[in-house]
Amino acid sequence: MTLHAWQPLPAHLQQRGAELLHLQCWLWGCDIRRPEGNLLLDYGFSRQRPPAGAAGSSAYLWTAGSGTIIVLWGFGAFCGSPVNGGVYLRRYEFDPRYVPRIDTRRLPWLPDQVHTAVIPPDPDVQLRLRQQFTGLLEWIARYETWVRDSCGLEYRRRCVAESTKHPFRIPVDRLVEEWQQLAQQYASFS
Repeated sequence: MTLHAWQPLPAHLQQRGAELLHLQCWLWGCDIRRPEGNLLLDYGFSRQRPPAGAAGSSAYLWTAGSGTIIVLWGFGAFCGSPVNGGVYLRRYEFDPRYVPRIDTRRLPWLPDQVHTAVIPPDPDVQLRLRQQFTGLLEWIARYETWVRDSCGLEYRRRCVAESTKHPFRIPVDRLVEEWQQLAQQYASFS
C-alpha cells in the first residue's frame, strides 16, 4: 500500500457516510431496545452507562482478538486501541477524527468528552488510522450481516419503519453492501 498523507474525505464520501452512520446509529438504538433482548450485548459488547444522575449515552465496548476495540454510542463510533488511539466518527458528520487514547474503564458518555487531536504527521500513525477507519466500515458491514443472519431482513425493515422523524433514504435491504462499498471507495481513495 502506498502511503499518503491523511486527507479529508471527498464530499461525496462524507455525504454518503453521514447518511449511513445516522441510519446505523438509529439501528443500533433499535438493537438495544429490541424486546427479545439487546443485540449488542448478544454480539459480545459490554455496556457502560453514564454515572448516576448524569445525562448522556451508554457506551458499548467490544474487543477484537487483536486488541482493537470498537466503541458505539448514540452519537458515533470509535475503532482503535485504548493506548495508541484510533478513529472516531461523530454521527451526522462522518469526518474521521483522531483520538490519541481512550480510557476503557470510564468511556465518554457525551460527544464533547471524546477528546480528538490533530493527526500526527508520522506516516505509520496515518497508515494505522486509515486501516482503522476502513476496518470500522468493514466491521459495521459484518455486524449488519450478523444481524441479517440472526434476526432476518424483516427485523431491519421494522426498525426503519419505527422511525417517524427520520426519513431514511438508504434501502435497508442494501445496508451491508452500502457499508462494503463505502469501505472499498475509501480504500481506493486513500
